[in-house]
This record gives sequence, structure tokens and C-alpha cells, in this order.
Amino acid sequence: MAKKKSISKGNSVSPVKRSEHAVPVKEKKAPPTNTPYIVVISLLLVVIAYLLSSGANPVAPVDKPDTGTIEQATLYTGNIPDPYLKPELSGFFPDNISGMRRVKLLNDPLNDESGGRFASKVKDSAHVLYISDSLQTNFEVEYSVYKMESAQAASEVLTYYTTETGWNTLPKQFDGVTFWIWQGFLEGAKRPNGMYFYWDSINDGAFLPIGRQGNSYIAQASGDLLCMHGETAQDEYFIMVDVHAPIEKVNGLSDQMFAEAAKKISS
Repeated sequence: MAKKKSISKGNSVSPVKRSEHAVPVKEKKAPPTNTPYIVVISLLLVVIAYLLSSGANPVAPVDKPDTGTIEQATLYTGNIPDPYLKPELSGFFPDNISGMRRVKLLNDPLNDESGGRFASKVKDSAHVLYISDSLQTNFEVEYSVYKMESAQAASEVLTYYTTETGWNTLPKQFDGVTFWIWQGFLEGAKRPNGMYFYWDSINDGAFLPIGRQGNSYIAQASGDLLCMHGETAQDEYFIMVDVHAPIEKVNGLSDQMFAEAAKKISS
């Protein structure tokens, strides 16, 4: 679930930022100077003088490829299997809710957001993407479960999100389970309108355009999808439920997904 970013959350002392804040950093501009213009004009005068004196024809400029252009992806029309979940982890994931479909998610938000800090303590993990049945999805949920090496390790990860980074600071109770919430929508954090949800046919999974692009997709965001993230720990498990929806629906859908997750966690 979720997820580098240039806008910090809270009073974070960590250099790692959440993926919704992926904004290019603008370089500081030096004070203007006339020196470059003088040099360019001088060079032009030299070239003109050479051409006039030698009668040579100017060389045609060479076209350069536009490396900044991202090619349009094509709709994936092959088989999209249901995600396989190991029995030990499958019990944490809600079944398909009406109007949703589940696919395997290839992104690893904890690893991305912590810079790999807890990778050695993760014994197993599973990731599922919930999106609408239609190609234009008006919501998406990145749901991840990590089995850590111990309950202490799971608690350390939760502390990273709540205290060290200062991201998830709002506790909310659902069916006896406390989710620590980051209200990213208040900071304008979102998945942008038209964003592709790419498909990797080799690994039979979907991925978000965080650090990579794809050639085929299974859905697009139908509008700006604002975010609300929730994290919790249960014994040696760390659970992330990252919800994205239009501003008028993000609170309701988040509560629904956290409640569904809590039922699974507490059962």
C-alpha cells in the first residue's frame, strides 16, 4: 500500500517521503548575468564571418528524441487472475466488496517508504489492490500485510509511522482494533486523474507508476483520488490499508475499508 516525496508529513526527521508527494524539486536560480549573452553573440559573429568568407553551407541540425515523452499504455485484454494468498496471510484480507475487484499488487509500500529499513525483519508479506470493476476506477485501495520476525518488530514499524516520521497521528477504533490514520487528503496528497494502474503479465500483478512505467494497464483513475492511510499492528503482523477516493467519498470509503480490515484482524 502506498508508495521520492518532497513534502514532509508532520515533524518527520526521516528523509523518506510518502509517494503521494512525488513533486520535482526546483533548483535555486543564480542571480542573472549578461556574460552568457556576450559569449553567445561573440560566437555567432565568428560563425557568420566564417560562413561568409568560406561560402560553406550551414550543417542541418540533428533531431534529438524527446526523452521526456511517456508513451501511451494500451489496455491489457488478457486473463487477470485472482490474487493467490498464502493461508497464513489470506485471513487478513477482506473479500471482494460489491463493485470491487481484487488483483495482486506488486508495489511494496513499507519497503519504499522506509527506504528498506525493515526489510531484514520481514518474514513474509502479501499485497492486494482493490479497484472498481470498470476501467475508469473512482477509488483504489492498496492493502498490505507483513509478517515480521516478532511482535516487537511489528510494533517498531508502527512506531516508525506514528512517532518517528509523525505521519499517522490520528487513532481510530474499529471493532476493537486501533488504526493510526494519516489524513493525506488534507495535504492534497492524491493519485492524479488519469493515472494508470499498470499490469505486469510476467508476474501476474498490478503496479502503480512509482519508480517505473508500464506498457499495458487494467484501469485508470477517473479523477483525482485523495488519500487516507491507516496502519496497525497485531502480534507479529503489520497491516497497511491505504485508501484513495474522491474528496467527497474518501472518509466514508476509508471507514468502510478499516472496518472490514478490523473484522478480519480481530476474528
